[in-house]
Amino acid sequence: MVNTTNAKKLLTISNLNVEVADKVLFPNLSLQVREGELVEIHGANGVGKSTLLRYIIGTRRSPNGTLIRVSDDVVYVGQKSGLNPTLTPLENLRWFTQITGSKRTPKELMGALMQVGLGSFMRTPTGALSAGQIRRCGLAKLVVSDAKLWVLDEPLTSLDASATEWLREAISEHRNKNGAVICATHASLGLPAATTLQLGEL
Repeated sequence: MVNTTNAKKLLTISNLNVEVADKVLFPNLSLQVREGELVEIHGANGVGKSTLLRYIIGTRRSPNGTLIRVSDDVVYVGQKSGLNPTLTPLENLRWFTQITGSKRTPKELMGALMQVGLGSFMRTPTGALSAGQIRRCGLAKLVVSDAKLWVLDEPLTSLDASATEWLREAISEHRNKNGAVICATHASLGLPAATTLQLGEL
């Protein structure tokens, strides 16, 4: 079990109020995320799980409340892959490391793709891959990222049992290295010491 009692805060949200089309998604939401923590965000479709993640990564800003990240040291894997379908998984991963400043050798990039089960497809155009393979390619960003905070939106979608188990192990290892994970998901990851935030019942 990860001990986060004296761990450094990576994210603090205080009294965040968000309304969309006169609908209150979350009133006065407050949350702290520390090194080693896993926060699972649950709730039905339309309650604002993905919206909250966008505030956390900084692509949306709320006029009400406070959201403080200690740094821009964050990697986001959304429901949309964010991958270029004309590039291969290897090329997509190389592009990701270039824009994020993560220094990885070609061997390390290939190793990341092998970890997620794409060793035989690393030079296949991403647009020719299955939904599950595209999801694996997106999750390979976690392997090559230096970010302490992982933000994941429905990461289990399209994953088979082996890929799901790999993701669970990757999250556990990241937490043991003082990383933190925020995950919007319909299904619990089944990992110990997870904090659950239930939207729609605040």
